Amino acid sequence: MENNNQIQIIENKIFTVRGQLVMLDEDLASIYEVKTLRLNEQVKRNPKRFPLRYCFQLTKDEWESLRSQNAILKNKRGKHRKYLPFVFSEHGCLQASNVLKSDVATEMSVFIIDAFVAMKNQIFSNPNYELLREQILRLQSDTKLINAEMLALKKDHKIDLNVQNMEINDLNEKVTELLTEFNKFRDSSIIIKKDDGIGEG
Repeated sequence: MENNNQIQIIENKIFTVRGQLVMLDEDLASIYEVKTLRLNEQVKRNPKRFPLRYCFQLTKDEWESLRSQNAILKNKRGKHRKYLPFVFSEHGCLQASNVLKSDVATEMSVFIIDAFVAMKNQIFSNPNYELLREQILRLQSDTKLINAEMLALKKDHKIDLNVQNMEINDLNEKVTELLTEFNKFRDSSIIIKKDDGIGEG
């Protein structure tokens, strides 16, 4: 029972950014019982262990969006950070435990991996998952097409600012459309934060 409680606590610290399940550096550092500064220093000292798919720094917009979506982050944390936070994927969390080389990190990394697995199972089992996936694939295809058209215009030296602005507006509309679909999916599956009722009973 204690192990299950630990996993549930960790699940509530897992968020979705750039289509990945990730954990904030300060949350991971707290679980591993080290300072956030030390954790991030180890990342910088071992860049080959932390490719972008394992660890990346949030943009200002991503950080503000994440905080606005989560009451705990919005009301209690992140207001006085000097630097934008880094986030760690499942494999990034595991690599962090390896470079920290502490008994606590080694022990807690097992619970973190279990929490990521539980979150993935919850997402993939949601009936809206395939709908969101289709929306993402369609947006990616449209984005590639728009980018190709803009590159062709530049290459032929026939670029027109009005045309470029129209293309950009079209792309922005498609991004807005995807975000709308994503928010519907998030609200129904609680992808950003685990449903506290799941796993009980």
